[in-house]
Amino acid sequence: MTHQVSFDLFAGKTTALVGESGSGKSVTSAAIMGLLPPSGQVISGTVTHMPSGSHWVNPSQPLGAPRGKGLSMVFQDPMSSLNPSMRVGWQVAEVLIVHEGLSGNKARLEVEKLLNEVELPEPKLTFDKYPHELSGGQKQRIMLALALAAKPEILIADEPTTALDVTVQQSILDLLLQLQKKRGLSILFITHDLDVVRDIADDVVVLKNGRVVEMGPVANVLLQPQHEYTQALLSIRNRNPHQEVIPPTHSMVIAKGIWKSFPTKRNIWGKTIAQFDAVKNVTVDIKRGQRIGLVGESGSGKSTLGRLILGLSPLSKGEITLAGTPVLHHHRASMSHIRKTAQLVFQDPYSALNPKMRIGQAIQEVLHQHGTAIEDTEAIAIQLLEEVGLEPSDAERYPGSFSGGQRQRIVIARALAVTPEFLVLDESVAALDVQIQQSILDLLARIGDERSLTFLFISHDLGVMESFCSQLWVMQNGQIVESGLTSEVMHSPQHPYTQQLLDSRAGKRTLIPSKISKDPTPSVS
Repeated sequence: MTHQVSFDLFAGKTTALVGESGSGKSVTSAAIMGLLPPSGQVISGTVTHMPSGSHWVNPSQPLGAPRGKGLSMVFQDPMSSLNPSMRVGWQVAEVLIVHEGLSGNKARLEVEKLLNEVELPEPKLTFDKYPHELSGGQKQRIMLALALAAKPEILIADEPTTALDVTVQQSILDLLLQLQKKRGLSILFITHDLDVVRDIADDVVVLKNGRVVEMGPVANVLLQPQHEYTQALLSIRNRNPHQEVIPPTHSMVIAKGIWKSFPTKRNIWGKTIAQFDAVKNVTVDIKRGQRIGLVGESGSGKSTLGRLILGLSPLSKGEITLAGTPVLHHHRASMSHIRKTAQLVFQDPYSALNPKMRIGQAIQEVLHQHGTAIEDTEAIAIQLLEEVGLEPSDAERYPGSFSGGQRQRIVIARALAVTPEFLVLDESVAALDVQIQQSILDLLARIGDERSLTFLFISHDLGVMESFCSQLWVMQNGQIVESGLTSEVMHSPQHPYTQQLLDSRAGKRTLIPSKISKDPTPSVS
């Protein structure tokens, strides 16, 4: 729900809409687009297109916003927005065929121009690919092409770079600014990342509990915040680095010369004649009680390495032991022991939970599978929910009734059900806003200390790594190219790739406070 939210959008400028989860950011954008769910409606106020004077949204009149033309939107997760069974080029062409009345051949030519404009390689070949054949950054570029297909005046971007690594994120932001300059776009950029706001926005609107608490030029708001809520958002970014009190000595994970290869071409007899090496000759040693951060861009091999350590994917070469047990993918006894020793926490907690199963049942199911007596599972499930900061009554609720941060707590509780010694966290806080992100990191730190857990934390967020991890490994093209104490790697990087990651994180804009100048006539109000 939002209350009396008012702001202007200007041609050629970017307005950032920021706030924590539940603040009303996405509801506001949905109201502008006329995409509120059936249970929601605009009961007062208007969205006015200033050049024409027409009301795009008015409670007393039918919807007038020209969705797909005057307004377009780019969502956070391109994979869930794209049709997995349809070639990406035809998904973009569909907009031109419906809104512009173009024939299939003419639409294809226009789409190839759009794909070139959003800097996708080999537009003619990319046109015929399916979404799963593209990287996360490439899929987001397809979403940009789709949004731009019908030449909108206003582009609403809802967390479009949240799940992307820092180098890809920066390339998407650069592309957005380039397209804005070329097309004179007005951009409403929804985000919880204040570093992104600094890099891309001209003005910022801060929402809390559905109300605007502060707004103005980005330099004024970020450098001289007036409202305590804005000050709190900014202070969370200044996390204290984590340091090990006593350096651990005993190994939890030992990996020696491990490789993971995927066939890319076979001959007519099925023999592999070409392959892609996702992990190349990696040797690592994770000590008990350590918090290891594994960072790298998309496709660097981070998640593959994590899955290999847990035995979720067979090795091509090398050997791994976990808590003294050899990790053998096809060996039942080995994997049974590994499952009780190590657990994986995914990025998206909603897809990891059965939406039709109460969360208490979801946790009890894990307990039962690992040999806990049925009569004890309910009490243990409630204890686990309380341990992660939830209420006993939450056991009777379904996943859909929880926020993103609460769902992540549920997934952590379920992972703890088998009393593991080692947790692999794969981008487990990437999609959360900074306040909820910090609360989850605090929770993990507390549980880790209480249970003497070892962590492998896979992320693209170097700020998270610095505050949570004692050691940092940098991965590029399947290899660990730099490792060491997090503070040393962050502040004195030795490898050019690490320096590139840190440069991307730092951004390029310097904020200089200036007098608030009178803006030109807004395009939308």
